[in-house]
Amino acid sequence: MITTLLPSVSEAQKKPVKHLTYQDLDILHALRGFCAFYVVVFHAKFILWCGGSQYLQMHPRSTWNIFDYFVFSLDMLSSAGYEMVIFFFTLSGFFIRYAQLRKHRQPLAFYVNRIVRVYPPYLFSVLLACGVLVLAATLAPQVMSSDSKRELSSSLQEAWQQLSAFNLRNLVQVFTFQKNGQLYNGYNEVYWSLLPEALFYLGVPLFFWRIKWYYSLSALIYAASFLNYPGATSNNSLIDYFVVYNFYFALGVALYDLVLHTKWLDVMRRSSGKLLALACLVLFGMILGTAFADIKILSGLFAALLAFLSISALLAGKVSPRNWLIRSTRYIGIRSFSLYLYHFPLLILCYIGLVWLTGDLVFYQRYYWLAVVLVTLVSVGLYRVTERLSVEFFRKM
Repeated sequence: MITTLLPSVSEAQKKPVKHLTYQDLDILHALRGFCAFYVVVFHAKFILWCGGSQYLQMHPRSTWNIFDYFVFSLDMLSSAGYEMVIFFFTLSGFFIRYAQLRKHRQPLAFYVNRIVRVYPPYLFSVLLACGVLVLAATLAPQVMSSDSKRELSSSLQEAWQQLSAFNLRNLVQVFTFQKNGQLYNGYNEVYWSLLPEALFYLGVPLFFWRIKWYYSLSALIYAASFLNYPGATSNNSLIDYFVVYNFYFALGVALYDLVLHTKWLDVMRRSSGKLLALACLVLFGMILGTAFADIKILSGLFAALLAFLSISALLAGKVSPRNWLIRSTRYIGIRSFSLYLYHFPLLILCYIGLVWLTGDLVFYQRYYWLAVVLVTLVSVGLYRVTERLSVEFFRKM
C-alpha cells in the first residue's frame, strides 16, 4: 500500500525537509513531452491511417512480406494512447504535490490558478475544433459521408449535426468537460481526460489536508475496484474518477512524498541503469499487450507504474539532461498542454486537406507520420500565441 512506503508525520517533523527545486524537476518535462507526442501519433494513426483490425481485413497477412511486418509493427507501437494519458495523470499528481508544498495556496487561490492555467487554451481548442468542422462541411463534405466504412466519417457527421444545433446546454457541457451524447462538442476526443484532472484539482485542498487518509482510501478503493470492478470505466464520470483515475494521481502524489522524506532516490542511484531500462521496456511491453487486449484496468496500472519508475530514474540522474532525446522531448513537454489540446482538430484538418486535394477518402496510407510533424510544429506556434500569452497576462495581473 502507498502509506506503508512513507514515514509518519511525527517522523517527518523531526528533521527539516529539503524540497526539490524547479531545476531538479526540469528534466521531467521530457516525460510530459513523450506522453503528449505519443498521443499525437496514436490519434494521427486513427484519423489518417485507420485502425489495425480494419487494415488486416483490407490487407490479409498472407500477402505480407518481411518489410510489411516491420512497418506494421512500428504502427502498432503507438497503440497505447489511453495508457500514456494515465502516465500523465501520475506525473500530474507528482507536480501538483511539489507545487503545493513549495508554495502553499489556499483553496480559492489554488482554484483560480488552475482555472487560469487550463481554460484559456482549452476554450481556444474548442473554437479551433468547431472551426475545423465548419471547414469539413464546406470544403470536403465527403469526409462526413454515411456511406463510408470509416468510424471517423460517422463521428464527424454526428459532431457536425451537434454543432449545427448548439445551444446553452451544450455551452454548459463545454465548460464542465462533459460529452454531448457520445461525443464532445466540436469533436475533440482528448477532452475525456480533462474532467478527471479537474476533479483531482477540486479535491486537492482536502486531499492534502489529510494526506494519510487520502493515501489509504485511494489504495483501498482502487484495490477493491481492481478485484470487483467489471471494467476500467463506467458511464458515470464521478465513479470513474474516484474508483479508478484517482489512484493514478495519488501514486504521483505519494512518489513526491517518498522522494522528499525517504532515501528512495539514493536507492535508485545505486540501482543498475541497465536493469532500470530493462524494467521500463518490460513495463512498456506489458502496456502494449494489455492495451491490445483492451484490459484497461491492467494497462492503466502498468502505465502508472512505468510513470513511477521513469520519474524516479530521471530524478536519480540515470539519464543526462544533455541527452538529445531528453532535450527534444523536454522542449515539447513545456508546450505539451497546447500540443495535447490542439492536435486532434489539427489532424482532422490535415485529413480534410488530403481529401480535398485528392478527391478520395484516404485509407491506409502512411501520411500520418508527415501529419504528426506538421501538427506538432503548428501546435508549438499556437502555444506561443495562446497558452503562453494567457499565462504571462495573468501573471502580470
